[in-house]
Amino acid sequence: MAGKQISRLELARFLLSPSLFVMIVLMVVEAMLAAATTWFVINAGQKVATGHFLVSDLIWILTAQSSSYVVGVISWVFAERAGYRGFGKFMLRFARENRGKVKLFGDKPAREQVEPFLTGETFQCFFNVMYELEFALKLFLGLVFNSIVLGAEIDISLPFAYVGAFGVLLLMQWVLQKPIAHTYLENQRKNNRITAQGYTAWDNVFSGNSYNLRLWLAGFKARLREGLTAQVRAIVAREGMSAMSGIVSLAIVFATVTVVAVQNVGHTALLVGLATTLPRQIEMTYELHLLASGWNDFIAIWTRFGGVAANMLPEPDPDFDKRITFDRLVLREGDGANVVSSVGDALQIALAHPTGRVNVRGGNGSGKSSLLASLKTELRNRAYYWPTTDRLAFKFTGGVVPVDVESDDEDDDDVVVVADAMHKKLGYSSGELQLKSLEEIVNATHAQVYLLDEWDANLDAANKAKADALVDELAARARVVEISHRDRAA
Repeated sequence: MAGKQISRLELARFLLSPSLFVMIVLMVVEAMLAAATTWFVINAGQKVATGHFLVSDLIWILTAQSSSYVVGVISWVFAERAGYRGFGKFMLRFARENRGKVKLFGDKPAREQVEPFLTGETFQCFFNVMYELEFALKLFLGLVFNSIVLGAEIDISLPFAYVGAFGVLLLMQWVLQKPIAHTYLENQRKNNRITAQGYTAWDNVFSGNSYNLRLWLAGFKARLREGLTAQVRAIVAREGMSAMSGIVSLAIVFATVTVVAVQNVGHTALLVGLATTLPRQIEMTYELHLLASGWNDFIAIWTRFGGVAANMLPEPDPDFDKRITFDRLVLREGDGANVVSSVGDALQIALAHPTGRVNVRGGNGSGKSSLLASLKTELRNRAYYWPTTDRLAFKFTGGVVPVDVESDDEDDDDVVVVADAMHKKLGYSSGELQLKSLEEIVNATHAQVYLLDEWDANLDAANKAKADALVDELAARARVVEISHRDRAA
């Protein structure tokens, strides 16, 4: 029975932690210090107008803004902690929900669909959410506290101007979202077509057929032109929206500033304070645009979260057992042979005696490995399953994995994904690696049944004898159901 899929909201809750709350508190402090800097700037400007400016005013400005920067850096530390905690909880949840779904082990389509979420996509999603949250909170809190200071120290109309500008920008985003989204989608489609054309480059270039190469180059050039046009349109749409938002917000705020200045022509201290905050206000209008447009990025990330949630609970094919051709499988024990017609029959044979070896024989594609996976599914923790893979974690490997991320060059920050066999990383031959794995299984595990899938593959004669002795050691204390490379039926 399929489990209930997790929702995007449940995934987002993985981020809730003390670190997240500390981050938010620190961001409030950061915004308050930045607003205090604005207040000190206004105060210093008014003192200049009255001839009472002191060096201590500069020191206060420097101290407040520097403290804001330092607190901002510290807040990122807690943001990272929250992100890592969220991803860690996802992996633990995935492991708990999917433990024992052995029938998915060799399901290549399911693996290709789900594995990217375990190897990078989910990690990026969690941190993109944290980065967007940090960025949006920084902008929002900074605008709120700076607007309050401007309203209290200069004119109450200024905060309302920022609120109005923000509302107008949101309205623009809502009205233009569909045509802009269409432009982005078209850009993605055209770029995908270029990539797809690249997949056939190898064949058309190296075949040596000028006819096919001419056709391929013509198609590639056409798609390259289409891709460039779509890319330019997307950039113009994005940057045009950015410029338009900046102009609109500047117009609204500066119109308010002009009205305030006209109404206070004789108030020198206020006008000086207004002038000294103009750079800050220009910065704030730009931040208004970033805050208003940021929701598009958040929606994109939230959509990617949906992919993570949808693949949290992959389910094996319900017809998995039907693909096993039982009429071609024989379970041999000693001199006896048993023909089985179902997983249940095989399970009865596996549990018929507490010890001993049962050899599964059958032709290629008859379902020998599938039978072991089905037995593991039925036996759960009573069985230890050793598939034909070198990706299982063993103590002797010391954490070495066959896929790693390494620097491409000592003097270069670029990284490359290096896919390599485990034995190459450890300095063992594949046979030695297999033998060491089997030794650790014998010495460190305790199960009622052992399911060994081609445990003697890649072993030379000497190592095969050692491995066979280890399997005998297992069979003396537990039941062993094995697929042996040497005993495969033709």
